[in-house]
Amino acid sequence: MSRTSKPAGVTSHPDWCAPDRCGLLVPPLMTHMARRHRGPMHRVGDTRASGLIVTYLIGADAQVPFVAVHATCRAGNAWAELPLPQVAELVETLRGLLKQADGHQGADDE
Repeated sequence: MSRTSKPAGVTSHPDWCAPDRCGLLVPPLMTHMARRHRGPMHRVGDTRASGLIVTYLIGADAQVPFVAVHATCRAGNAWAELPLPQVAELVETLRGLLKQADGHQGADDE
């Protein structure tokens, strides 16, 4: 009997990787998306009310990780893998929206 594939090598995980999730939850959809490491999931929102956002780090060996963002709502599902500079831009945009909303609430109180 001969093996048809090589045995898997030993995988070293980066500090941010959650080995129990690594390669299990989101299989590659296309060959160019082969990923090996996944970090812990962070959830925000409620799927039944207004929607849910799930984020986690995802990456391959010896590369800077991306941030995976999955959005789910009644209208459907979407996902993106954002490089760190785009994540920083998104965070700044969200902070700006929070400041605008906070300033608007203060104006209504007067």
